Amino acid sequence: MKQKKLGLALGSGAARGFAHLGVLQAFEEKGIRIDCISGCSIGSLIGALYCCGMPVLEIMDMALELVPWEWIDISMPKTGLIQGRRLEQLIKKHTGGKRFEDLKKPFAVVAADLSTGKRVVLNKGYVYKAVRASVAIPGIIAPLELEGKILADGGLVDPVPVDLVKEMGAGYTVGVNLGSWIEEKKMKSIYDVIIQSIDILQNEILMLRGIEADLIISPYLKDINPVTFNQVEECVAAGRKAALGVIDELRSGLEATGKRGWLQNLVQRKQNHR
Repeated sequence: MKQKKLGLALGSGAARGFAHLGVLQAFEEKGIRIDCISGCSIGSLIGALYCCGMPVLEIMDMALELVPWEWIDISMPKTGLIQGRRLEQLIKKHTGGKRFEDLKKPFAVVAADLSTGKRVVLNKGYVYKAVRASVAIPGIIAPLELEGKILADGGLVDPVPVDLVKEMGAGYTVGVNLGSWIEEKKMKSIYDVIIQSIDILQNEILMLRGIEADLIISPYLKDINPVTFNQVEECVAAGRKAALGVIDELRSGLEATGKRGWLQNLVQRKQNHR
């Protein structure tokens, strides 16, 4: 039986995003072929590196070795605490300056246009520019002006961009939801305030819309600090565990699937978070 075309949507979640690597690792271990990928925010970065041909283990090594001065350039707060120029150059370096048409797998990125509030799909031109736009967390990383638009974090408008892989021709869709772990905690820095605010926003978006995917992978990341990048191995392990837990369902779905409704997806997501 011919396998359906598999589309993988990698969601937003700041430092929790390293869990995407665990999902990709599990898929590779089990011989699951991914036909196209979409991403927003940290999901756009992981997706871009992978679609550029960088092996999962190499991306993991890069994440473990990354030090703040390589990508952080503090600015006088105008549109963001971090200018984003070093980050852009780092993304350009690791994606080889490739354009979307050069990638090994079809890939697309979601960003938010701060001028209009609209969702913007980026799938042409330089990959590093699209990723730089989508990872621009408001207040932390300055937005990017691109083609007359002021672009920022794609998670503001589409935290798990499943519709995008459907538009790319996927017959079976998997969304990786990194979760919005809202709980009482002390706000120790401006980063905590901003990330908690975005988590609240994304939680409301997902509650209202659901995730229209055939399968949702929800790694347990409650103990991961989204504003620090020193828990790479824990994130990868959580992503791998969550993905391995649904491999049988994924294989069955790729052969013959009946679509879930948003309510069923919402119930599954809540169960996975328990």
